[in-house]
This record gives sequence, structure tokens and C-alpha cells, in this order.
Amino acid sequence: MRKIISIFAAALAASALFASPAMAQFAGNSGAPITIDADDSRLEGGLAIFSGQVDARQGDVRILTDEMTITGRQNGGSGINSAMGDIEKIVAVGNFYYITPTQEVRGERGVYTQADNNFTVTGDVILLQDDSVVTGDKLIYNLDTEEARVVSECQGRKCGNKQRVRVLIKSTGATEQPAT
Repeated sequence: MRKIISIFAAALAASALFASPAMAQFAGNSGAPITIDADDSRLEGGLAIFSGQVDARQGDVRILTDEMTITGRQNGGSGINSAMGDIEKIVAVGNFYYITPTQEVRGERGVYTQADNNFTVTGDVILLQDDSVVTGDKLIYNLDTEEARVVSECQGRKCGNKQRVRVLIKSTGATEQPAT
């Protein structure tokens, strides 16, 4: 089972936390290091809290958000490294973006859970992939299988002002042949 292992190397007083090599997750199967830039950071028990234009990167995957909280499984000992332990959960709140070379996901809140290797995005979700657009209330994305499911709170044709899941598939570039 893959686990994210983050080692914070800078002093909290300087509000500079840098993550070192990880057995990844938010970048799928990547083992690349995770770096997090933010206006402010603090460590509270097993939580690392970043706020103010948070920009987290791993390989070619990027998460942008207003605030990010990382929950660690404490593993004993003392100091910053032992307080964080293995990452169990990442919660990103406010102006959430998950960006890869082929996808962009937007929403108000993104939650990554290590146990199932899923990102769940809520709040006016927009998934852009290639030339297609999917919108809904909630996206569940598995980083192992790269399968995505978008759902809406409103179901059926009588939703009024509420939006059901909507998919826009643009042309793949093939020209349409006229009917004869």
C-alpha cells in the first residue's frame, strides 16, 4: 500500500515548510517529492495547516487552494518529522484546482484520502479533460484507476434552477461527412 511520507525540513518560526521525497499520492503513482508554497503555515499535533494562495506540486500535478490541511498518522518520537508521520488525509478548501497536463478540476473543496487513494471534489465542480467539460455537484476521482464519477444532488428532469450532471464533448477533430 502506498503512503505519502513527508519530511518537513525548515523551521516553523520562519513559516517555511518544505516536503521531501514522498511515496506520493496526489500525482497518481508518482514517487516525486511534494513541495508546498503558502503565505502561512503551522503545525498542530498531527496537522500541518497551510493558508494563503497554497500551491502544492508533485511531478507535473499541481493543487491550488486557499487553505490546505494535511493530517498525519503519528508515529512516535519527537520533532516535526514524527508529528506528521504518514499522510492520511489532505483537505483543501476554497478555490480548489487540481491540474495535470491533461486535466483540470475545479471546485470549492477537495479531499484526498490515502486509504482509498481518492480525491473527492465538491462545490460547483468542473472537470476539463482534453476538449470535454463535465459539471456537477461532486466528483470522485480514483488516482490508481484514473476513474472519475461526477454526481449531482438534483436528479430527474424536473430540477428547476438546479443543475444536473452536464457533459459537453467537443469534436475530436474529425470532419463530419455530409449525408448522401
